[in-house]
Amino acid sequence: MKGVSGNPALDAYQRMAVSPVNANRPIARPQAPGNAEPGSDAAQVKISSQARDLAMQSSQKVDTQKVEALKARIQAGTFHVNPAIVAEKLLHTLG
Repeated sequence: MKGVSGNPALDAYQRMAVSPVNANRPIARPQAPGNAEPGSDAAQVKISSQARDLAMQSSQKVDTQKVEALKARIQAGTFHVNPAIVAEKLLHTLG
């Protein structure tokens, strides 16, 4: 197979420090921040009541009948995407 040169993406890929699959390198394990033990309460996530309300509002807008109809069409192989409509809506949404 003829080599490809002059392609910036391939050149960058070849410059990467990629080691062979069976290279004997120690596996670097991520360290816990500070003196926290793995599995401790070092990282906590808090969701505000406003975020919960927004999540509930958006989940209530799902038309389950439409979703099931689309699933059936996808499984049957009769669902087709019109790329022109998708592109138009993307341009309208993204500006």
